[in-house]
Amino acid sequence: MNQKIENYLQDSDVLSVAHAAASTFSSCLSKDEIKNCILNAIWKASNKFDKRQNTKFTSYLHNGVVFECLSQRKFNKSRSYQVLEVGIEDTRNPLKEIDMRDAIDSVCDDPSIVYDKYYNNMTIAEIAKDRGCCGETVRIRLKKNMEKLRLSLKNSV
Repeated sequence: MNQKIENYLQDSDVLSVAHAAASTFSSCLSKDEIKNCILNAIWKASNKFDKRQNTKFTSYLHNGVVFECLSQRKFNKSRSYQVLEVGIEDTRNPLKEIDMRDAIDSVCDDPSIVYDKYYNNMTIAEIAKDRGCCGETVRIRLKKNMEKLRLSLKNSV
C-alpha cells in the first residue's frame, strides 16, 4: 500500500473527518459500503490533493467522502430497480392494483404523497423538497394517510 495512504489511515484527524462526512449516509449505506467509500476517497484525495490550492487535506477529503457515498447510494438505487426476467408467468391480479389505487384516491386526504412514496419510490426528503416543506410534515401526512388507508382496507375485507 502507498505510504502516504497508510499515514492518512493512521491520522486520527483524517479518520474523524472521513467518518463525520460519511455518518449522514449510515441510514442508506451498510458499514462495509461506508468503509469502502472512505477508503476510495482517501485514495483519490491522496493522489489529487494539491497543497498549492490553499485548502486543508481534511476539507478536500470531506468532499470526496460525501461524493463517494452519494455515488454508492445512487448505484444502490439503480441496482434495486432492475427487473429480473426469469420466465415465470405473472399471476398477479391487475384488478387488485386498480382497487388499491381507487382506495388511495377515495380515502386519503393527500393521495399524491402516498403515490410518491410507494409508487414512485421517493424518499421523505425528496417528497419534502418537491413540496417545499420539511420532512417531518411529509412524514406526519404520510402516516395519517396510511392509517386511513389501513382502516379503510381493514373494514372492507
